[in-house]
Amino acid sequence: MRKIVNILIASVGGQGGLTLSWVIARASVLDGFSVKTAETLGMSQRYGSVMSYVRLGDSVKSPLFEPGEADYILGLELVETLRRIHYASGSCVVIVADEYRPSYTQSIKYPALKTSDLVEKIKSLWGRTLIISARKLAERAGSVRALNMVILGVFNAVSNLLSRESIERAIREVLPEHAVSASLRAYELGFEYAQQAR
Repeated sequence: MRKIVNILIASVGGQGGLTLSWVIARASVLDGFSVKTAETLGMSQRYGSVMSYVRLGDSVKSPLFEPGEADYILGLELVETLRRIHYASGSCVVIVADEYRPSYTQSIKYPALKTSDLVEKIKSLWGRTLIISARKLAERAGSVRALNMVILGVFNAVSNLLSRESIERAIREVLPEHAVSASLRAYELGFEYAQQAR
């Protein structure tokens, strides 16, 4: 029996955190897993907090899990990842884009806060952390909006949970047609990056 795998996705509105969760869920179903998802939504126009839960395994009854139970945290933004680090289990791998997208109030309250400060803080709290220059890879793929698919590629290279065929099919089914080509390329770049980093 496969154990249940808990994945937490931390992002801000407009980054594609929900799309990432839907692609993972769809690919999981195609690979024969039982899957449940849930999310909490902020206000995208104000960089609101978005947190998505994905659970997959042989028989998943509930989409939610508690702090300390995440096997993987996929972060599309540094502050949101830092806020959710308490969800990490003892064996959790944290995969996070080096994106800092502060809200207006954050930028006023903490004007001196830098990306490097957040990266060092996350690393100090969690040793099993991969910091990814996901925006650069997404730009190489042809669309900065494909940053979430870069993170998907890194995640699948690290976890080896899902088949390439199912992920490619899920991307084609979930994303609009005009975004598919760049998204597939972004996934491949993320996957290759993670393999080379090992």
